[in-house]
Amino acid sequence: MELWISFTDLLVQAISLLTSEVGVSQGAAIILLTLLVRLLFSPISFLAMINSYTNKTKVAAIKPELDKLKSVYKDKPDEMAKQTMALYRKHDIKFVSKTLVANVSSQAIFGFGMFQLLQMAIFNSKFAWISNIAKPDIALAVLVGVLTYLSMLMMPGSAEQASAIFLLIPALVSIAVLLTAPSALGLYWATSSVFGAFQSVVVNKYCVKQHSNFT
Repeated sequence: MELWISFTDLLVQAISLLTSEVGVSQGAAIILLTLLVRLLFSPISFLAMINSYTNKTKVAAIKPELDKLKSVYKDKPDEMAKQTMALYRKHDIKFVSKTLVANVSSQAIFGFGMFQLLQMAIFNSKFAWISNIAKPDIALAVLVGVLTYLSMLMMPGSAEQASAIFLLIPALVSIAVLLTAPSALGLYWATSSVFGAFQSVVVNKYCVKQHSNFT
């Protein structure tokens, strides 16, 4: 608990440092801090996204074999699951890796820390069209919802592996939360979503280029 309090205090101090030493507004400080931390963890997240794209490509390549297993073991679900996992191991397909765990953990810790901080901290400045980032803003909430949806849509393999409803759920949740939450939280959420979308574009282009070089 003390470690968590120290972590959130560090985030508060970072925002204060950006406002006092750099001379930016509280809203801009939140955006800058989010970008700095996401950049710090970007090597991990890039590697995790590349692994996800690689897995998607491998699964697509063995689809005929997977379809054959479904046909052969359609009345034996336990055996089908066993043979499917064996096929994944044969082709080195790993859906859970140390990189994925590290990526999810780092983003979750920072995200929860910012969520708690921005809900409780006292803000009194304006940003862009927002008169006070301590209060909710409907336009920002909708914007974050759109950005969240686009960010998920651009993730490697998401368009093929997830339905539109699945991709819409996080976007709708973000809108519902931000309709009553401080706009400061919305600024963090929007920045994080834009950064995630940018990462996805870079990773997709890199993976497509690498795949074309081997074909």
